[in-house]
Amino acid sequence: MTRGERGQGRGECWPFTLSPIPYPLVPNWFRRVNTTLPVLSLSELQAAIPDLPAEVRGLLVQIPPGQVTTYGDLARALGDDKARAARWLGDFLAHHEHSADCVCYRVVRANGEIGLSVEGPEQKVRHLKAEGVTVDDLGRVDLSQRFTDFQSSRPLSQLKENQLRLASAFCEEPLSAAPRTLGAVDVAYTADGIACAAYVALDASSLEIVTEQALKRPVAFPYIPGYLTWRELPVILELCEQVRQSGQLADVIFCDGNGRLHPWRAGIAVCLGAMLAHPVIGVGKSLLCGKVNQSELQSTGEAAVIDSGETIGHALGQSGASMTIYVSAGNRITLPEAVELSRQAIQTHRLPEPIFLADRLTKRLKQSPPT
Repeated sequence: MTRGERGQGRGECWPFTLSPIPYPLVPNWFRRVNTTLPVLSLSELQAAIPDLPAEVRGLLVQIPPGQVTTYGDLARALGDDKARAARWLGDFLAHHEHSADCVCYRVVRANGEIGLSVEGPEQKVRHLKAEGVTVDDLGRVDLSQRFTDFQSSRPLSQLKENQLRLASAFCEEPLSAAPRTLGAVDVAYTADGIACAAYVALDASSLEIVTEQALKRPVAFPYIPGYLTWRELPVILELCEQVRQSGQLADVIFCDGNGRLHPWRAGIAVCLGAMLAHPVIGVGKSLLCGKVNQSELQSTGEAAVIDSGETIGHALGQSGASMTIYVSAGNRITLPEAVELSRQAIQTHRLPEPIFLADRLTKRLKQSPPT
């Protein structure tokens, strides 16, 4: 199926004529996980975001002289059991505000290599040798002198718990009426750490822009794989609440990020939908988890995304694998509805038109002067 074929007939937005989508592994489309559990308010969400630099400094002072730890050990001490935060930690410790009493030189790579340092690798080696740490001629540390017994509040594990709490409010049910407007949210970042959030709403029949709103805020959380929700959701939610107060919140919102297509079934679109109690569709540009029948995708242009026996999303291909998008339910919508709305909203771009336009607005925001 081509983009043009998907775009045909987009003026007839309801009722949908759903293409055959085989989901034999899903026992019940109208899935309610736990809609009675309270979710976070905006203020609670903002308060839940930890000051990671302060947390890291609190861990560094626990490393005894003459011992070292690794970036992965620090990540696990922060509550990230898969150590996905290790790369951010390496970058942070190489560029943080360094003081004379800072012991960041006691953190090395998992293979014993010195790694980067604010003061440079040579000074890092001198500090370690002065404390009695063995460093060989290849610049590798003896990891038998490794410290891992950290005392920590494990803030990243707390974020995961909060994300699962939001996901428990997920509700998969049919839309109650024909969507008259389709919205989208997206975020981009300036080099100096400002989040530029954009909201665009379109008429569902014509796909003409109805309204645009934007918001700029300092970034409160770094990029760590698996924790994107906590980097983007606060500014997105604040913007959506601003839009809602103006009476311009679209009937269905596209989110540039995954919904149920997520290892925890808790992508940013699920979290946004839970906090807004509103229909949200997640659209990802890469396959975060699950498997897709590639031969089916190539022959028909679409295929289910299945993970652990559960259909969690749908791949829509457009003239090549690099153009494939992955659609999943965020909240208060069924997957077939999310897929069909995505089909109808695709014009000449890879992404559904609302997301494309929101992305374009974020690029303009990045170039605009501060307000």
